[in-house]
Amino acid sequence: MKKKSKFFQAMCSLSAMCLTLLVSSPLALLAFSDFKSSVPVAAQTINQGELLTDVKYTSPGMAVDAYYMNENADNQPITAKPVYDVFTVEERQAKGLVLENPEVRPYYGEKVVYLTFDDGPEPENTPVILDILKSHGIKATFFVVGNQAEKHPEILRRIYQEGHAIGNHSYNHVYRDLYQSANTYVSQLRHTDEIVKKIIGVRPRISRAPGGSAGSFTKEYWESLKKLGYIEVGWNISSGDASSAKASRIMNNIATQMDNKNLWSHATVLMHDGCGHAETVKALPDIIKFYKDRQFEFRVINLETPSPW
Repeated sequence: MKKKSKFFQAMCSLSAMCLTLLVSSPLALLAFSDFKSSVPVAAQTINQGELLTDVKYTSPGMAVDAYYMNENADNQPITAKPVYDVFTVEERQAKGLVLENPEVRPYYGEKVVYLTFDDGPEPENTPVILDILKSHGIKATFFVVGNQAEKHPEILRRIYQEGHAIGNHSYNHVYRDLYQSANTYVSQLRHTDEIVKKIIGVRPRISRAPGGSAGSFTKEYWESLKKLGYIEVGWNISSGDASSAKASRIMNNIATQMDNKNLWSHATVLMHDGCGHAETVKALPDIIKFYKDRQFEFRVINLETPSPW
């Protein structure tokens, strides 16, 4: 019995050792084989890029189908896509980078329409407008107000992720603050840029003056915008939804102005998705049908978009 007991103990010890080896070996193997992949993917990509070429920027993690302005020499503008900058004005200035926009030939099609919405994002109207656009497979342009983007970042992310263009529409939309001088106006644009970039990782290059530039801009405003690389975007078709117009009236306003066939190659329609614009939402399906029935091409505002006038 004593011999059997010793034999049994020896076998138990041997079994325990084998079990320990079986359990620990895969972990050790995994630890050694996976050592390289423990480096963050982003870091690997950057390091590899540095070995291959002088890459100064790669697309943000939330990148969508758009043109991202950066300092890569082979990064040419992509047609018919939203345009964003990976750097703010301050970052470009600090790095000594170019601020002004590249020269791009304006796009004039036979029948082209740009649907644009100002004053959002807003929780009642903007999501419904996005639903309507998505159901029709259409992209539009949203000129957002900075303090609204702060309140509703999730809606701004949705606009961006669904492939629409985003433009800068000032920080607070208060005329007496905005139009004191060119400096106060540009200051609000730059503040909104920072807010938008914090939310989606990039900032817009296109902007639209609240109330329009006419009567508010002097030569100094235009010079400041050009110098800093902003593209001011007006309109040539007003929906009239800034008033108390009902959906049918909004639709009629647009249809009447479209009688001017000189605008067909670059019809830029002004609408609003801010608070109090439920009638615009109601009119939107008919507006889309109006242009679809006439075989218009729907595009977003970008570097190619011609001046409305």
